[in-house]
Amino acid sequence: MLFLPYFYSNTPILAMKHKTSVLIVNSKDKSGKVVQVPTRLIMNWRKYAAFFALLIIAFFFVSGFLIYQNTSRFYQERLDRANYIRSRIDLDKALTAFASIDSGVFRINALLYQKGFEKIKIDNMGGVGTSFDITHINAFADFYQQQIWDLENKLNSAPLGSPSGGEITSTFGYRRNPFTGGGTEFHSGIDYRGCVGDSVKTTGSGIVTFAGFKAGYGRCIIIEHKDNLQTLYGHLRQIDVEKGERVNSGQLIGLMGSSGRSTGPHLHYEIIENGEYNDPEKFVNTDDEEENHG
Repeated sequence: MLFLPYFYSNTPILAMKHKTSVLIVNSKDKSGKVVQVPTRLIMNWRKYAAFFALLIIAFFFVSGFLIYQNTSRFYQERLDRANYIRSRIDLDKALTAFASIDSGVFRINALLYQKGFEKIKIDNMGGVGTSFDITHINAFADFYQQQIWDLENKLNSAPLGSPSGGEITSTFGYRRNPFTGGGTEFHSGIDYRGCVGDSVKTTGSGIVTFAGFKAGYGRCIIIEHKDNLQTLYGHLRQIDVEKGERVNSGQLIGLMGSSGRSTGPHLHYEIIENGEYNDPEKFVNTDDEEENHG
């Protein structure tokens, strides 16, 4: 394209009103078009170009300054807030609290071990001394969340507590024969007094490995727990679970009765560890007085 001005007025006074005709020629087909442009623009194009360039530079400068100012104010507010929170936190108190959590977790783990459960591998994260900083708080939270989660799973699966609300009427070990009144026999669990139809609940989560009639136990349920532990619930009137079913701690599994070798309505409760009978009272908290009759 060729731009060919063919008229030009050099009269300064009339330059603002005069126009210069510019011929635009297409080099391919030799066609042309005449465009009239104010003569002043042609005479002073450098000034106009410099003026618009300054406007663009000023626009970007002002925009950049405003963005910087707003961003600085935002981060300053965040920094002030962070410093305020940091000043409100007592790091020594936080360290003491974490150490207390460690001690509590270790005590619970030791109690479980005394009751025959395997120890949970627990690391100490509370005694970190002066290396602790508030920026570590997320790591501490994740650590203790996992610790509590592991203990919770262990406690849910552990057969702890009582399966019935009645008092214990016969303890584990040798006792007088409740049928003849003479001689002694080995009692492989503990008995809970109650009425026909009373609720029987699991003492820990696990899998039902037996649900049916079992010789002297009458209607009976056996649940497999972790750490090679089993619980047995005997002399039931009604069974509400099936073999292979997974049950949760505290779940209703049946109703108390007097089926099998029984002298009256009660629940016979056993804990078997590695195939051997274990005293269930090690796993049951009770202040009830104990009587030796079935």
